[in-house]
Amino acid sequence: MRDITELPRDLFLLIIAYLPPRTCIRCRRVSRQWFAAFTSQDISLLLLRWNFPRCREMRLAAAAATLSSISPQALDSLSSNNLGVELKCFTTETHSWSSTFAAVARRYHHLRYAKPRVVDKIELAGPNQDKDSRSSAFSFRGVAPWNRYLRLNQNTANFHYDDPSWWYSQEDGVLVYPTAGTPIDRDTGRVYQVLDLSTGTQVSVPFDVRQKHIRRVRLAQGVLVVEWAEALPYHQLNDREVVHRHFVTAFDVVRLPSDPARGAPDATTGWTWTVKLRSEWKLHFLGLPLNRSDRFFSAHTATHYAVYFWQPNRSLYQDDPIEQLAVWDISSPSTYRPSEDPNGDNKQEVPERAHSIPVGLWNGAHSGANGNGTTSDMAVSSSAHPASDTKLSLAKSTIASGPRVIRRMAWRELGFYNLRQRATPQLRNLALDDRNLYFVEEEHRWADGQHSSLSPPRVHHVRCTGIPIIPTPACATSFPPKRPPFAVIHNSSTVSDPTDGPVLGPIWVDACGADGDVNMSFCRRAAASSGPSRGPPSADGWAWTTSTATANSSHLQSTSNNSSGGSTSAQATISAFLEYPQRWPGWAPCWRHEDFPYLTVAEMVDFPAGVRITARHCFMLETISVHVRPGSISIKGANGGLDDDEVDAKKKKRNSGARKKRASNASTEAVRSEEVQFGDDMWSELVHKGYIAGDERWVLGEGEDGRITVVRF
Repeated sequence: MRDITELPRDLFLLIIAYLPPRTCIRCRRVSRQWFAAFTSQDISLLLLRWNFPRCREMRLAAAAATLSSISPQALDSLSSNNLGVELKCFTTETHSWSSTFAAVARRYHHLRYAKPRVVDKIELAGPNQDKDSRSSAFSFRGVAPWNRYLRLNQNTANFHYDDPSWWYSQEDGVLVYPTAGTPIDRDTGRVYQVLDLSTGTQVSVPFDVRQKHIRRVRLAQGVLVVEWAEALPYHQLNDREVVHRHFVTAFDVVRLPSDPARGAPDATTGWTWTVKLRSEWKLHFLGLPLNRSDRFFSAHTATHYAVYFWQPNRSLYQDDPIEQLAVWDISSPSTYRPSEDPNGDNKQEVPERAHSIPVGLWNGAHSGANGNGTTSDMAVSSSAHPASDTKLSLAKSTIASGPRVIRRMAWRELGFYNLRQRATPQLRNLALDDRNLYFVEEEHRWADGQHSSLSPPRVHHVRCTGIPIIPTPACATSFPPKRPPFAVIHNSSTVSDPTDGPVLGPIWVDACGADGDVNMSFCRRAAASSGPSRGPPSADGWAWTTSTATANSSHLQSTSNNSSGGSTSAQATISAFLEYPQRWPGWAPCWRHEDFPYLTVAEMVDFPAGVRITARHCFMLETISVHVRPGSISIKGANGGLDDDEVDAKKKKRNSGARKKRASNASTEAVRSEEVQFGDDMWSELVHKGYIAGDERWVLGEGEDGRITVVRF
């Protein structure tokens, strides 16, 4: 025997199990015999499983290994899910595990050292960029944020950011953005593109941007929502303001398997994308002015859309702003477009499952007015014959299709839930799950500006209020939902057997004041979640590494080791891959003040992979850091899977580049020290809009030059 490659296989595996990934790659260059041993399919797959058990490739492999054990009906249902189509395409492709292991090892090497492997720039369409006078230019008029900023002595910093004109979907791995470089097509007016960052496939969104002002774009759960306003005003609001009609257009972004027989140019990628119109509806019944005073916040899932309006009161007798909330059921597709039918000649009457409310509610009148138009009167009249009303509503729903309003709330209802924002709004964003709507509010001690609070908190206060909003059968009502603290969001979630009428139930309130204690921790939950414990988070915890992701990872490893399990285990493994875990929106966003006095502006968390990238600032001090959860990579060996030169380089980087952090205990300091910072120039390349996105493969953000920066690892 001359070298280790001639050892018995079991001894050889015991030895290489302690080699870090970088050393395994280097061993390929020793000799031809070593190259053959370290590039074999089975050895490379084992090294990938040992060193990177939670990477995307291993999750796909574990789920694909169980497809033969599931029922034909379950196999056919995968085609209705974007991740399911990717999984089916993965099983039909031939994989070189030696190349995959090298690519994943390179990816996590750059992640652990916060070193970009490749930095790509994507040009965005801007105003007046189209020089062709025969077609109108692209116009993005984002919704104005609150007039609040941070001020301490003479230092100021951003507290809110403008909305980006693009969006990234982590579960699908696609980017939606307005492309630049080519004139807007005169026949279609298409400028928005859907780009698959893994394959480079790009398809256009069938949306005409001519004579429109885009207000907001968002992609979630395979549904693309474009909120826009007409370029021409609809009517005169007063002597100085005009109103533009606002609409929402929803598209289904669907992944389809490529057909090599048709000679498709992207057939080698395994799949392609198509964008289909789902429906369109009017955002506000009168319209909104295009100014920086009238604001609206929205959120959507695959089946529902919610919007909250905040408008200054233009009445001479009322000072409180007008506040309204509406929730639509968008699960039913429809080809009717109200923007192309101003007179409503072709409109189909779609019954609303919400109780009728007076028109005055939408004009700012109090919802508790006496008379026949009160909400309580409507509730009593509709409950006189509940059975007949339900049958009538369900019968009407079979005639007409399209978006329908399922709930409206105005001043009185919002005040009942303690959600009135009034003149000092604290609302940060809305969030939706399969049953409830969440108001995420935030206030800061150093907040200043027109909308800042007159009685600021001691340090930093965040609160999340959840209210039952989506109709559900009475037998299924439970709140808070019986699920892990961090919910799994389904792409194909639907509401079956909806019940008409109001949705009753208790509200959910979770708040964190970050008031601190004798150890100056400022946030008890942030300190608890940063400890060395690897178990599931407690009931009051909010650790960014979710229990569902951890459970899914361990289940995938066990299933990949034994792919001959039963049908139940196989379906559970596939469900673990299809159910992309995310943080449950019901928890207050304590991550915003986890490192006070630094404010976490944005974060990108890939829960299944255990990778988190955060952007924090404290006035002039700005930093972007990455943390890879220890369970995501191998920890065998004395140095935790690192070469000696890697250990020395890591220690040097910590001592020279790591900033000082205030911690409440030794465990928090140890975990904080695991974060590695990017270069100082990355802030201006990624966080100009206060929004970053991505997954373990890349991170995206908009730079100060107005271009999207894609940092690939």
